[in-house]
Amino acid sequence: MKVLIVSNDREYIKKAKEIYEDADVALSIESAEVMLSKKKYDFIVSDLVKDSFNGYAVKKLDEEKRKGKILPLKQEVIAVYSFKGGVGKTTLVKTLLESLDKDIKVLVIDLNFRDGGSDLSFMLDLPVLPHIGMWLKERTKESFFENLIEYSSNVSVLQSPPKVSLVKNIKEGDVDAIVKFARSRFDVIIFDLPDEFNEIVKAALDNATKIVVLSRGTEGEFVRMKEFPYEFLTVFVRPARDFKKYARELNLQYKVVESINRALIRK
Repeated sequence: MKVLIVSNDREYIKKAKEIYEDADVALSIESAEVMLSKKKYDFIVSDLVKDSFNGYAVKKLDEEKRKGKILPLKQEVIAVYSFKGGVGKTTLVKTLLESLDKDIKVLVIDLNFRDGGSDLSFMLDLPVLPHIGMWLKERTKESFFENLIEYSSNVSVLQSPPKVSLVKNIKEGDVDAIVKFARSRFDVIIFDLPDEFNEIVKAALDNATKIVVLSRGTEGEFVRMKEFPYEFLTVFVRPARDFKKYARELNLQYKVVESINRALIRK
């Protein structure tokens, strides 16, 4: 996200920088005009100009409003995982992406490869094309952005293909490249992962800054958790009666919710 701060007030600039760390700064309207002629921005933050400026939307600092939003760290990479199917993991991904502030640019990467298409594609009502298999034909940065689907004004999706055969040549390095490309344009990257532990899933988990595991709290899930080589937050949805015993044994960091729609992951 490219932001231009237009202000001659040091305190205002300091507050704006706390939210938009990599933003450029123009100390006058004249300087802003010069900078806008040389570089493109997503929007302007300013106390000197209102509404719009040189064709760019101008946003005000609204810290009180932001306190009620989910404000992730810069370029957070969230991996949503589970140790069994059917626990509502993709619903949690949808809840997360729709709960983020609209100023935050989000990319959802669907690595649930299965014939017939993934749950995320159906849930978001995405078109069949494009998909990650199309990017794998070239593996360039340009092709990566061409094969994203714009789900909303601030959310894009790199979706799973309708057939597993279309991603049979994907490698761990491809996941690394995807994250590298995504970091140049998106603030938050969300991986929707299958309930497997293969090299592709491992590559996604290795890139994650936060891992969220969705669970029903069954004994079988705890057996797999015990062998899981990552730190993670567990979200239990209506868990089994004796889940706390296992959670204590594994010293888990967790929260319990009645509904996935209430499972918002805040800092």
